[in-house]
Amino acid sequence: MHGEGPLLPGLLHDVLARRAAAHPAAPAFTVDGVSTLDYLSWHEGARRAAAGLAARGVRPGARVVLAFEDDDWLSFVTCFMGVLAAGGVAVPVRAPVPAVHLLTMATRVEAAGLVLGGRQGGEIAFGGRQGGEIPFGGWLAHAGDLTAFTRAAAVPEVKIAESDPAAVVLTSGTTGAAKAVLSTHASLTDDWDDGDDVPPPQDNALFTSVAVGTNAAQSVLRSCLLNGVHVVLGQPERLAHLIEEHRVTALSLVPTTARLAVAALRREGRAPARVRSVVSSSAPLDQPTVDGLAEVFPEAEIFNVYTVAEGGGGLQHRCLPGRPPALGALGPGARLVDDAGRDVAPGQTGELWLRHTGPALGYLTPAEPAATGTRYLADGWIATGDLCRLGDDGLIYFVERADDVIVSGGLNIASATVEAALRTHPAVADVAVFGVPHAALGRAVAAAVVLMAPATPSDLREHCVRRLPRGHVPVDVMVVPELPLTPNGKVRKRQLADDYVLRGEPEPAQTAEEEQTTEDEMDRAVLAAFRDAFAGEPVRRDSDFFRLGGHSLLAVRLAADLERRTGRGVEPALVLRHPRICDLSAALRGRASEGEPAARR
Repeated sequence: MHGEGPLLPGLLHDVLARRAAAHPAAPAFTVDGVSTLDYLSWHEGARRAAAGLAARGVRPGARVVLAFEDDDWLSFVTCFMGVLAAGGVAVPVRAPVPAVHLLTMATRVEAAGLVLGGRQGGEIAFGGRQGGEIPFGGWLAHAGDLTAFTRAAAVPEVKIAESDPAAVVLTSGTTGAAKAVLSTHASLTDDWDDGDDVPPPQDNALFTSVAVGTNAAQSVLRSCLLNGVHVVLGQPERLAHLIEEHRVTALSLVPTTARLAVAALRREGRAPARVRSVVSSSAPLDQPTVDGLAEVFPEAEIFNVYTVAEGGGGLQHRCLPGRPPALGALGPGARLVDDAGRDVAPGQTGELWLRHTGPALGYLTPAEPAATGTRYLADGWIATGDLCRLGDDGLIYFVERADDVIVSGGLNIASATVEAALRTHPAVADVAVFGVPHAALGRAVAAAVVLMAPATPSDLREHCVRRLPRGHVPVDVMVVPELPLTPNGKVRKRQLADDYVLRGEPEPAQTAEEEQTTEDEMDRAVLAAFRDAFAGEPVRRDSDFFRLGGHSLLAVRLAADLERRTGRGVEPALVLRHPRICDLSAALRGRASEGEPAARR
């Protein structure tokens, strides 16, 4: 196994070995409520994982899918570095993931095997077995089995070059299938100075709440190793406590977690002066979020960072309250062009192109030629698929996606993927998926369906829950008699989104007399919980959790409140699967009638 011989500065796992030798007890990652991983423990765990992978036949270039939930980060980074040390190619996937989706993706990237972490590992069984051979032809292992492996001495040394493949980031494409962007070992350490000594660990910490499998997660991992940053991961609602406990001075967020952090600190009346830098990536910041961040972090500089997984130099702009947030400025590494590839004038909108810098990246398999979406162009340019406006000040302002990718909560979701899942329902004749405004996620996934047989929105959402990753499931499904089309037959998705917003205008709250005639005890309990969760919003029996601004963290709180009010076990997933109050009440009544045991006290 590599690591026994001379260390190479261009390999990320060798940087870990250097840190383990120079600063063994320094904290690398802390997951709130779980544990802290120091560099020596990380290095030793990665070596054991590499040994376990080699014992399963992993050789240089073999692709290994890593399916982990966000709160299983410590195990994820250990296995990620183990794959690199074994010479394999890490393919991170955010769990939980339906088995059929995970298998399809693993087959598509020609994975040698799957490593499952935490609950994902406990929930997936293929052919009734929890290990051994699985249908796509590879092997299945649980993270704990790899990191407990002790026969490291039996693993042969492998030779790894900086130009060898190291990792894959899956990013949504216009065709509906995720595009696999391949990074080399050199691209993971391209800002490393190649010195023999690693810089000392930083005194202060960085808080983040990134999702496994994203470009942002890979950046956080690299920053920890290359810059000696102690990375603290947790929920925004715990941010004030974590800032003080771990001396957090910098935040790396996506707009969704930024909004949640602002809301949490406002509720607590906190404005931490310790924080000096807030960086937001994965999706453009909006003005209200910038204003909120400036309010709760009065001493911090706020940066809007724009990158794409395909590479490029990226953009960065310092945002100020009261001013529209820009992505950055035009320059040698950024252009705004019209459909003919000509630079646009101030005030006009064009597609953003970035100049590719650093070691070459590419797709794992050649991408289909496309007119929109992120794609590699000639002369080292990357077309991002984002339409932006050039301001009179020379700055670039985001407008919208040029394709059908919905950026929700910092994740890129291809509408065609969701449409394909809905089309497998026997009642669906036609479907269109589009993005709609959402208070916490920025944009959320919604669907319009034409039916050929009876089906409810809850039926269709449940159908998606069984087939798609959690973030891809539509927050709402509206039934329409037909889809609006352009003269050339394309669906007018912007019209659908506008109709959705208009349809969602809040109605007056029910009167006490109306409530008494339309509700039973369960209805009243659910209504009361919703009204507490969404104080100030008009709430009715047909109100929708997502339309009111709900998100996964709020679902956890709401489920706990419902347990208290009803005396029945209520998991957050039930709230997410039945977002309408009347449907959630019906689901809870059904459980009660089936004699489901009461919640534990």
